[in-house]
Amino acid sequence: MKQGELRRTLIVATFLCFSLFVYLYWQQGTRPLHSLVLTYKRIYTSSRKSYPAQWTWHCVNQKCERHIVSEKSIITGLSTCNMLCGSTQLWPQPTGPVTLGSKALSFNHAQLQFANSTLLNEALASFNDTVLSLVRSDVTKRPDLNKFIVRIHITHSAISRLKLKTDESYSLTLKCTKNKEIVASIGAKTYFGARHGLETLAQLIWWDDYRQTLMVLKGATIQDKPKFPYRGLMIDTARNFMSIESLKRVLIGMSATKLNIFHWHLSDSQSFPVVLPRVPQLAKTGAYGPEKTYLPEEVKALVEFARVRGIRTILEVDTPAHAGNGWDWGPREGLGELAVCVNERPWSLYCGEPPCGQLNPENPNVYDVLEKIYRDLLELSGEKEIFHLGGDEVNLECWAQHLQKTNYSDLHDLWGEFTLKALERLQKANDNQPIPHVILWSSKLTKRPYLTKYLNKSQMTVQSWGGSQWSDTPDLIADGYQVLISHVDAWYLDCGFGRWRETGEAACDPYRPWQVVYNHRPWQQFRLNKNQILGGEACLWTEQVDESNLDTRLWPRAAAFAERMWSDPELDTTTFGIQEDVYTRLSTLRDRKSKKSKKSWAKP
Repeated sequence: MKQGELRRTLIVATFLCFSLFVYLYWQQGTRPLHSLVLTYKRIYTSSRKSYPAQWTWHCVNQKCERHIVSEKSIITGLSTCNMLCGSTQLWPQPTGPVTLGSKALSFNHAQLQFANSTLLNEALASFNDTVLSLVRSDVTKRPDLNKFIVRIHITHSAISRLKLKTDESYSLTLKCTKNKEIVASIGAKTYFGARHGLETLAQLIWWDDYRQTLMVLKGATIQDKPKFPYRGLMIDTARNFMSIESLKRVLIGMSATKLNIFHWHLSDSQSFPVVLPRVPQLAKTGAYGPEKTYLPEEVKALVEFARVRGIRTILEVDTPAHAGNGWDWGPREGLGELAVCVNERPWSLYCGEPPCGQLNPENPNVYDVLEKIYRDLLELSGEKEIFHLGGDEVNLECWAQHLQKTNYSDLHDLWGEFTLKALERLQKANDNQPIPHVILWSSKLTKRPYLTKYLNKSQMTVQSWGGSQWSDTPDLIADGYQVLISHVDAWYLDCGFGRWRETGEAACDPYRPWQVVYNHRPWQQFRLNKNQILGGEACLWTEQVDESNLDTRLWPRAAAFAERMWSDPELDTTTFGIQEDVYTRLSTLRDRKSKKSKKSWAKP
């Protein structure tokens, strides 16, 4: 080929390549991204073939077994078989008598009718959403029922706030009338018992994948009430910020398992994310950023969201330790040093984990600030019966090195006097009325001889978080104090993932699976006086937890804890074995909730 012809060929080839590139680029730019996504969704959903059932499930020896479908088979789905075979599929297991029918009836969600009071509107709306979330397709088949009527009777309807002595019991009956109507009747002394009854009723309803319809038991009677008044879950939002939406998911899971106290650990030395109306400087200087704060109206809304689900909210600002970032604005406003050791290094000398920080007990302005904080927390939560004062892990070396006027030969006395002054300010913030139950984390201050010197047993409750083999809990009970149990070797849900700073095992490792959480029954194992145990609280600290793994760290272990607190089932003290029905019921609970929110529950 001649040189001129070669040049023309190369020019034509280059032009064609350029034209093809422009065409492809134009095609990519003119087709919107959302249409690609929608096309994929249509292929996945509507074009997916539906095959006839190959398996049916039979109840054999109280268990569901899979069998090949034959011409004479009555096809039964696994969900229906589970609900009708063997033990009850309720979680937590009711404490009173239970009788459940062996037959089920289909119904349409639109057939639900509620005979309710204004007080129950939001609780019924939550129940309605739960049932609706089970539906997986448009219901076209004629249901067995004509109506599904829910009737609720509350004896003391004026009680709208949960207290430790609030009656949370309920009774539930399901009956089918001659007119092909199911009537669910719930009786309770209070709103909170009625709400628990609605949660149990929701667990008697399921979606049958084979029949493509909602199902409900034909008959049932249940009597139920909790064993402990305090059934708590603590979430730390100071180490890692959690959005309001993620906390709502936690509350929904709590309500489904009948946990009733959300302990919100709001602040720590890492950050102070809540905007308090009287002391906005704390969040302004202590939050990770403006977008990582909780506004007062958001806190109030979340408290109300919890209340209508049978949960009270305890707001904690930990002091005098765990108080660093957020407390360094005092000198700029003429209040002096409100905190000492803030971000001090080497941190290992002045705190349990970085960054360090403790309040300055010698500065009288500290107590003025605390009074404002307490007044805000009381108003935001509406809680006047229980208050968490914090009191965790005070480092005496921090005070010894940084306080100027300290004349104490034993700095535990300085700590004790700080606690008494904080209690005085708490009472003043509460219109000079004492809070009946003030909670402190267990510490050296809650040991002898400081315990009886500074802490009034008629008011103070100690949250015992140390190991179950430690002497803390038995000693507190022996000294006549009420105890809230949160043993680190059973009910700390953040443990088992190694150190968050270096390599190797962490102090509270190893990981405890749900079986360990479930089997922990210290009042039986250590023969403790159960009358002095207010209840228990599972704790999730967040050095290694954020929104991406919040749900999987909590569930289903928090559900195992919930049954321990509600039902407190007996254990075989020789084997500590778990009965087979517990596995089945927990699996059913997990499946039920994963259908409602796939992000909220993980397999046991």
